[in-house]
Amino acid sequence: MLKRKFRDLIIGKHTYINSWVDYKNAILRGHLIVVSLLVGITYIFVDRYNNVEGNDPYYIAVIITAAITLIINRWGRYRLANILFLSLLNAIVFLFASNDGYRVGIYMFFVITGITSIALFGHKDRPLAFSFALLSTILFFLSYWGNFTILPKRVFTDEYVQISFATNFVIAIVTGIALLYFLIDVSHFTEKEILLKNELLGKTNKELDRFVYSASHDLRAPLRSLLGLIEISQKTDNPDDVKHCLELMKQRVDNMDYFIHEIIDFSRNARQEVRNEKVVLMPIVKEVIEDLKFGAGMDRIYVSIDIDPTFALVTDLARFKVVMHNLIGNAFKYHDPDKENSEVSIKASSENSFIRIDVKDNGLGIAEEHKSKIFEMFYRASERSQGSGLGLYIVQETLAKLNGSIQVKSEPGLGSIFSVHLPG
Repeated sequence: MLKRKFRDLIIGKHTYINSWVDYKNAILRGHLIVVSLLVGITYIFVDRYNNVEGNDPYYIAVIITAAITLIINRWGRYRLANILFLSLLNAIVFLFASNDGYRVGIYMFFVITGITSIALFGHKDRPLAFSFALLSTILFFLSYWGNFTILPKRVFTDEYVQISFATNFVIAIVTGIALLYFLIDVSHFTEKEILLKNELLGKTNKELDRFVYSASHDLRAPLRSLLGLIEISQKTDNPDDVKHCLELMKQRVDNMDYFIHEIIDFSRNARQEVRNEKVVLMPIVKEVIEDLKFGAGMDRIYVSIDIDPTFALVTDLARFKVVMHNLIGNAFKYHDPDKENSEVSIKASSENSFIRIDVKDNGLGIAEEHKSKIFEMFYRASERSQGSGLGLYIVQETLAKLNGSIQVKSEPGLGSIFSVHLPG
């Protein structure tokens, strides 16, 4: 909670950030600004404790400029915030370094400002990054060998010199370690992101090859069947034979239409953004059942629904319909025609922070050797499978988009239970 509030403080609660690196840059810049505020306040108290006067206006200038930079950072003007912040750092460090006759460690902050330039601007704004790093280097030589001072010469006690050196050293080393860790972290994340994208690309290429092969086969097969049925109907004058051929043609066309619909669902899930909204479950389940109940043999299947009429969840409606349509459709499609009573039950309940939806049937069931493969693309568990083998694959991929999961329990001859878990 505290971490989230701090994040909202330094980059804004509703600020949109394009990438993870930009987000990390905004967080780092915010941390450095806060450190500058604390350093300014700390030195005010250190000078007061040691009766050193005359520096308060500069410390207050640091605090005010840092506060302004923090506001600019929250507005999302990141480049302007970088320029203002680094200009402030270089000016303040030069101001005190040029007057550092006691060698209290002010010079080491030029190293920090140089590294900060590279860290904040990064590769995308490398001309500005190297320009500010060069500025820090030039200011170091000017303050070290320039033989001039901006502030009036002051006499400090040995105790004040020791405290100042220790304070500067601690601030420099902590800030330096934080900057190096940030750069290493960005590099590590970028490497992981590239490896993950390569892995996903490899998976996508394999699925694409398999998809093209299987899809072309599944589209050509009903077309060849249609051509055969057309030839048969052209060679017969028997009205019953022609009628039978037309019925078979209709089945082939329905199969093609269903397969194309699955391809569309697959494409939409892969490309469209998730749009969450409140979804009342009961009307969706009834709508899916109405769409499916007019299929051949579906009129003899008894459907029971154990869902509270007000039961709702927040999810993507279109994707959720695809999941329910496939699961309930499979429960209908793979009922056991040899059983006197075919049943399908749909139940929903809340489990901790998740919603559980069970689709249970007493149909054909799934053999043990097929359970681990039924969610693969184009996998058919048996020769009796009527679908394309895309349905359960689409269900699993769709649930992944919804941050959900699916499990199956099944025994041949007894039926199956598909359990969906979605965030509550």
